[in-house]
Amino acid sequence: MTALYKRGRCVYAGCGGILALLVATHAGPAWGGGFATARFGSEHGHAASDHVTTIYYNPAGLARGEGTRVYAEGLFAYRTASYERPSGAIDRVVEDGESAAGTPAAAQDANAGRAELSDVITTPFVGVASDLGIDNLGVGAGLYVPLGGSASWSQNEAFAGNDAYPGAVDGVQRWHVIEGEQRYLYVTAGGAYHVPALDLTLGAGLSAVQSEVNTIRARTASGTDDMVTGGGELVEGRSLVQVDDITLALGAGAMWDPVDELTVGLSYQSSPGFGEMGLSGTVTNQFGAGEPTPVDVVLEQTLPDIVRLGAAYRLPRAELRFAGDYQRWSRFERQCLVRDEPGARCAITDTGAADGDAGGQGIVVNLPRDFRDTFGVRAGGSYWVTPPAELFASLGYDSSAIPDETLDPTVIDMPKVAATAGLRYTLPDDRLALMAGLTQVFYADRSTEPRPRGDDGQPVAPSAPSRNPDGAGDYSQSISLATIGVEGRF
Repeated sequence: MTALYKRGRCVYAGCGGILALLVATHAGPAWGGGFATARFGSEHGHAASDHVTTIYYNPAGLARGEGTRVYAEGLFAYRTASYERPSGAIDRVVEDGESAAGTPAAAQDANAGRAELSDVITTPFVGVASDLGIDNLGVGAGLYVPLGGSASWSQNEAFAGNDAYPGAVDGVQRWHVIEGEQRYLYVTAGGAYHVPALDLTLGAGLSAVQSEVNTIRARTASGTDDMVTGGGELVEGRSLVQVDDITLALGAGAMWDPVDELTVGLSYQSSPGFGEMGLSGTVTNQFGAGEPTPVDVVLEQTLPDIVRLGAAYRLPRAELRFAGDYQRWSRFERQCLVRDEPGARCAITDTGAADGDAGGQGIVVNLPRDFRDTFGVRAGGSYWVTPPAELFASLGYDSSAIPDETLDPTVIDMPKVAATAGLRYTLPDDRLALMAGLTQVFYADRSTEPRPRGDDGQPVAPSAPSRNPDGAGDYSQSISLATIGVEGRF
């Protein structure tokens, strides 16, 4: 086999940029809606907090603290997932003696069966906030990854070394992802001001967003899951996407104290690029026994904007908290790769074909997403056993962004419940605080049915360039998170 059949997203040169900067850091799988991963700050990360992490959740919180505060955190996640693909999702099963492209009946377990993954993932947050010695002022900066996902699926050892179907070793999920990640690294600067007469604080933050998508998947030129031609020749190939971009995003928010014990916060976070993004790079395709062919492309997509609401009510030795968010994932309609050339445009008809009347041309492949808006809620609180020792806990729920029609192993999302417990301890001089928390995310199992079949027995599927293999099947997932943070005050 040629080089493209090697596992790993960095088959070709060019995996630099953020990979070089954060070589040991991966964006986590979704524990919010879609592929949102913002859990930094644990129970102190919300829209009505004065924690350093509010530079993302609500920059108004920057003016709610005193002095200079530095916060560093590592979030460590252990994720397991499985995908069971039914034989009914195979595009065409070719019986003995039948001359047609597809999956030979004797090799159905190369395209149907169980795939699994288990990953350890780390996500950082580093930030600083200060009043600069000026009453009611707050400024800050931070580096963090609030959106992204990564996966590296286990191999199907039954096909290791198989010369007839060499691609099957990468598992039945390979038509959507073998290995890959998409990561959105934010570097944010923000400021806030508190108006004492109104008990009101206003803040804003501007972020430079480093976006990167690197993924390798199985693919054929026709967009099916055919393994061989009618003559038995290999048709399955590989598609490697490596694109990136730097764009801007804006966050703004307000906090208000209607009474001394209560703080209410409301914030807005724009999507990166304030709308459609264009990540530039290459897609390298190899079909069958052909040679790898790189093409300069632009990945067109639109990520969500987010509204957050938070409230914190203070008691003598406790604090009660509520946090909620609404994320407009309905803006994430597709991931469309077009040639990086003048006039190229991703205009698609309702059938998935290129819409020439609307200027659609130069489309390499379109991945329909059609995500839905999501909401999340979380309720919890803290109890100070002693002034330095704080115990905290919460319970939350997040809805799923992905409809049945476009659910596939690239991003697995379903309704989920998250339970968190932890401890924050402030050392005697009040200059250093340590935090440790554990979160278990419980995902509902999810199943989707194979595409219906037409009179010809073939699946009813979108037209090229939106034609992709069926992601139907049974999905399960579990994530355990450990959060460790250190805060210094000066």
